[in-house]
Amino acid sequence: MLTIREFTPPDAAAVSALIRYTMQVSNSGDYPLARLQPLIDYFSPAKVLQLSEERHCLVAEVTDAQIGTPTIVGTIAIEDAELCTFFVHPDYQKMGIGTQLLQAIEHVAIANSIHTLHMDASLTGEPFYRKMGYQRTGLEKEGSAGTQIGMEKVILYADLRG
Repeated sequence: MLTIREFTPPDAAAVSALIRYTMQVSNSGDYPLARLQPLIDYFSPAKVLQLSEERHCLVAEVTDAQIGTPTIVGTIAIEDAELCTFFVHPDYQKMGIGTQLLQAIEHVAIANSIHTLHMDASLTGEPFYRKMGYQRTGLEKEGSAGTQIGMEKVILYADLRG
């Protein structure tokens, strides 16, 4: 069973581990690990906790029916009108979890009177964002890990119903 909920401080270690692992596995196909490593190191549990105080953060967790213990398998955040820190564990990608996380944070944006979300997408994430209605802004930049693609989406309340 999938649950999307607000991040809480005890989640910091699990979210840190999720981000670090996902970057190593999923992003290393588009970026050299040597370029990713400083960013992987950046997302320590202490840094994740600090960022959670500056951003609106959600987590996705899956509860194993046999064990009954929830496991965090995804995270997403917004800061002002910027989408950030969006990761889904590689074992849970292409199962709709990213879509549900993105839709949940878009609801948070609307509730906070944010009607356009912006981001610097990784090469890895750009096709997913395009599928979800985000468009390139024409801006690309060299981030700490490599090329990032500016994207945005105008969010209408009517798009979120259903």
